[in-house]
Amino acid sequence: MKLRSWQAEAFPLWWDKQQGIIKVVTGGGKTFFAIHCIKEYLKASPKKDILIVVPSIALLDQWSEALLENNVNQEIVLNGGGEKVNKSAKIIVTTIDSLKNILGIVNAENSLLIVDECHKIGTEKRGDMLNNNWSATLGLSATPERDYDDNFYVIIKKILGDIIFEYDYIDARDDEVIVNFSLLYAYAPLLKEEEKKYENFSKSIRRRAATIGGHNMDDYPLKMHVFNRARLIKNSKNRIPYGVDLIQKYKRESWIVFTENKKQAKEFNKIINTKGFKSALYNTDLDSTERLENLNKFKKADLNVLVTCTALDEGFDMPEADGALILSASSSKRQRVQRMGRVLRITESKPNALIVTVYSSKTEFDKLMEEAKRYHKEGVPVSWKRQDR
Repeated sequence: MKLRSWQAEAFPLWWDKQQGIIKVVTGGGKTFFAIHCIKEYLKASPKKDILIVVPSIALLDQWSEALLENNVNQEIVLNGGGEKVNKSAKIIVTTIDSLKNILGIVNAENSLLIVDECHKIGTEKRGDMLNNNWSATLGLSATPERDYDDNFYVIIKKILGDIIFEYDYIDARDDEVIVNFSLLYAYAPLLKEEEKKYENFSKSIRRRAATIGGHNMDDYPLKMHVFNRARLIKNSKNRIPYGVDLIQKYKRESWIVFTENKKQAKEFNKIINTKGFKSALYNTDLDSTERLENLNKFKKADLNVLVTCTALDEGFDMPEADGALILSASSSKRQRVQRMGRVLRITESKPNALIVTVYSSKTEFDKLMEEAKRYHKEGVPVSWKRQDR
C-alpha cells in the first residue's frame, strides 16, 4: 500500500499512542488510511481483533469491498443490513444500529475500535455502548466536532481520544487529492409575505433573547422561534424554480441535488424531469431495490440528476457527480462539508466540480459570506448570483 503524503505524516502520530481521531475531508482517503492502520496493527499484534463501526448499510458494504480490494487477508464478517454475527471474528464491520447485538461477543481489551463518521456516536445511548477499555482506537470524520452540543468533548473524545491530525479541502486540493472546485452562491429572494413572516420571527427571537439574557438554545420558546424561522427560509417558494434554472444554465455532466425534505425533493424531481433531464429520487420513501436501482442508473449515466435529502450526506462515494446543488444554505457546517465532499472525488473524466448553494435570507448570507472569504483567500473561485425577478 503506497501512502499519500498526508497519510504517511498522520500514521506515526496515530501509531505512537494507537489512539485518536483523523479529521480528513471526504475523498481524502480516510478508509485507505484506516486499512493501513489495520494491517500494521495486526502485523504487530496478530492475536488482536478489529471492530469497525459505521453509520449506514451503504458504508457497511463499502467497507467490506475496500477491505477485500486492499488484500486484508483476514476473516471479515458483517453485522447489519440483514447480516448477523453470532460469534467473535478477526474483523467485524457493524452498523451503529446493530452494534448492541454483538457487544457480548466483542472483547474490547483485545480489539482495535475504528469508528467511521465518528461524530455519529456523539449521543449518550451510542456512547455508552462504546465506552470500554479498548486496546486501541481510531476515529474518522471530515467533521468530528458537533454543531449543537458539547458531546464531542463529553462523549466522542472520551472514547476515541483527541483529534491528532487535520487535512482540509484546501490541503487536499493543493495535493491534487480532490478535484479543483468553484463555489456559486445564488440568492432566491423571499416572497413579500415570506419576508413579513421572517421579520416577525426575527423580532420574536430578539425579544426572547433580551428577556433571557442571551441566545441560550436550551430555552424552548427561543429554540422554537429559531426553528420556525429556519423552516420558513428552507421552504421558501422561489428555491425550487431557481434551482431548476441554475441547473439548466450551468452545464454539468451530472448533478446531485440536496433538498430540505422529501416533499421538496419530490417537487424538484418532478419539475426537472420536464426540462429534458433524466432525474430520479434517492430517499427512504423508496424501498431498497428502487434506491439501489436509481443509484446504479446514476453511476452508469442513465440518469444525470439525483435528488436526495440527507440520504447521501455522509460517507457514500459518488465520484461520478461533478455538480452539487444545495437548496438549503442554512444547513449546519458539518452537513455542508459532507455535501460538498460528495462531488469532489477525482475521476479521469472530471476536470473540476461546481457547488451551487441557494440562499434566501440574511441569516444564510452571513454564514455563506464567512465561508466564501475563507475559500476565496485560498484561491477557490467564488461567485454570487441573484435570481432575476
